[in-house]
Amino acid sequence: MAEVLRRINYEDDVEYGHFYIGDSGPHLDDSAISHPHLRVSNHLNIECDITHGKADVRVEIWDAEPPAADAPWVLTWENAYLTGSGIVSVGSEAWPDRLLLGPSYFLYGLRTYRVPSVWGRGHEFYEDPQTEHVLLRFWPIRDVFDPVLHARPERTTAAPRPSGYVPATDWPALRRQPDLPEPDTADDSDEDWEAAALRRTRARIARQLNPDGAPTFTILRRHAEDPRSPLRANTGATCRARLWRPVRENEPAVLGVDRRIESEDGSRDEVLVSAIVTVLNEDGEVLTVRDATETEAARVLAVERAWQ
Repeated sequence: MAEVLRRINYEDDVEYGHFYIGDSGPHLDDSAISHPHLRVSNHLNIECDITHGKADVRVEIWDAEPPAADAPWVLTWENAYLTGSGIVSVGSEAWPDRLLLGPSYFLYGLRTYRVPSVWGRGHEFYEDPQTEHVLLRFWPIRDVFDPVLHARPERTTAAPRPSGYVPATDWPALRRQPDLPEPDTADDSDEDWEAAALRRTRARIARQLNPDGAPTFTILRRHAEDPRSPLRANTGATCRARLWRPVRENEPAVLGVDRRIESEDGSRDEVLVSAIVTVLNEDGEVLTVRDATETEAARVLAVERAWQ
C-alpha cells in the first residue's frame, strides 16, 4: 500500500489565475520522455479558479501511486512531471521553501486537487473567494536518467560508448522515514529570518537524503567538480570527488565507494584519491557529502563509461 514519505504546507500568491512551482535543477527536454497515459511536462504552473489572491497549498510525496483524496477534495488534473534535480522551490518569492521530491532525473506523477467553493460551507475549509485550497500529490514513476542524453560533455565531438546503465528503484530519498521535528539549528543573533529559514530547509533536505544516517564529511566544491564531467555537485547529486590523502590513511569510511588512486606526490607523502559521493548540503563552496549508495554510484560509473 502506498504511503506518504513527506508533506509540507505553505501559502502562495495567485497571480492571473495560477501559481508556479520551480525546479532548482537543469532544464530537461520533455519531448524525449513519454508516458502511455499522462502528459509529460518539465514545468509546474498550477491553475486556479480565482484570478488574484492566495493559494493554501498542501504538497505530499508518496512512495507509489497514491489513492484518490477524500472529499471535499476534487481532482482537477493529472500529469507527469520531469525534474532535473528532484528538489522543487515552493512558496512565495519573498519567502520560498524547498521540498525534496526524490532522485533527480526522475519522472513523477502529479495529481492536483482543489476544494470547489460550493463545498466550502459545512466542511473543514472556510469558503473564501480570495483563497484557493490546493492539494498536490506526487509519486515516483521511473528513473529516466540517460548518460548520453543528460551527461554529454560540452564541446565534445566524440561518440559515446555503451554505458550499461540500468534504471534503478532503490533510492535513499524514496525510503520512508519517521516524522521528525525540524533540524535543531541554533539561531544566530546576527542572522536574519530568511537566512535562518534557508539553513533549516537545507538541514532538513540533508537529513532526508541520508535516511540511514551514514557518516558525513565536508569537502570543497572544487574537489567534486571535474571540468571533464557534466555532473554538477549540487544538493542531491552524485559525483566523483578527488582529495589528496595521506599515503597510510586509515579512514575507510571516507571516500570509500569506487575508491581509486589517481596519482602520487612523493614529496608530500600523499596520494590523490577519488571516489563517488552524494551531496547532502551546500554552504557556499563547502559541501557536506556521504559515500554514495550502489544505486547512486551507478549513474557516475555509467557516465564515465560513456564519455571518458
